[in-house]
Amino acid sequence: MSVRMKLLTLLRRLDPRDVLELDGARRRWLTAGLFLLPSLAVLATFRFFSLLYNFYLTFHQSTYTSGMEYVGLENWQRLASDDVFVTATLNTVLFFGTIPIGIAIALGLALLLNRRFPGAKVMRSVFFIPYLTAMVAIAVIWQFILQTDGGILNRALMEIGLIQAEISWLGDSLWARVSVFFVQIWKSVGFYLVILLAGLQNISDQVNEVARIDGASVYQRFRYVTLPLLKPTLGVCVLVGLVTTFRLFDLITVMTGGGPGRSTEILLTWLYKQAFSFGKIGYAAVLTVVFWVVYMVATVSVQLLAQGSDY
Repeated sequence: MSVRMKLLTLLRRLDPRDVLELDGARRRWLTAGLFLLPSLAVLATFRFFSLLYNFYLTFHQSTYTSGMEYVGLENWQRLASDDVFVTATLNTVLFFGTIPIGIAIALGLALLLNRRFPGAKVMRSVFFIPYLTAMVAIAVIWQFILQTDGGILNRALMEIGLIQAEISWLGDSLWARVSVFFVQIWKSVGFYLVILLAGLQNISDQVNEVARIDGASVYQRFRYVTLPLLKPTLGVCVLVGLVTTFRLFDLITVMTGGGPGRSTEILLTWLYKQAFSFGKIGYAAVLTVVFWVVYMVATVSVQLLAQGSDY
């Protein structure tokens, strides 16, 4: 039988309704594609092109007053001798510690506020306010609170006798790190709390009741019932935490400027200074590539751990 005869036989066996449904599906996909085309074109222009151009800049040196000069791998080789880059990378990793601490605090608050008692809704709103506040505003407020001379925190601690002399919260390397660490946790807890509360409220009371009837203790119900069911919610919290931690630029720039010394410098602030303070466009492009590689590796690692973990 020829190919033509086989095709005709196949077409006779097809239900006309199936052909119409297939054609309709194609039309819907085509319509959706046409509507998405302008957005995809803009995305390709301003995202894909900018990434390629940034990579191109890594092999050149330029300032805002000079032309483009090809320097080969010189900008990449500079990474090996840049001590501030190492410090900024370590500080970025250090501030990842705000994520598990913030989630742990938020989970404890969520378990408490998930119960029905007077004022629970008001408390939820109060905890969420810091997350809604602009990071620059938060940085200015905490900079005022943490002032060495006459700062609110120093005066309060001296009044109750916990300290005898004023502490330089933002002028000492250790205390500056602690201050940024604390403020980031303080801001992020509200978001984690709302997300975890939504996750807890999606857990049926019957599940916990069955576990209680079977003799499970409070800890066992939390460990083997609540936590596994919160796994997707916790994954969302960690991913959002990664994004906000990578982007502590506003908080650090306003509160400490990356100092004292380089004690609170992170990749994003060092990248910014190379580009706009020192005019090293090529080296800033290298730091941008490194920043996004670290960001993508961290994000993918968290997603893989979330998929493969088992409580």
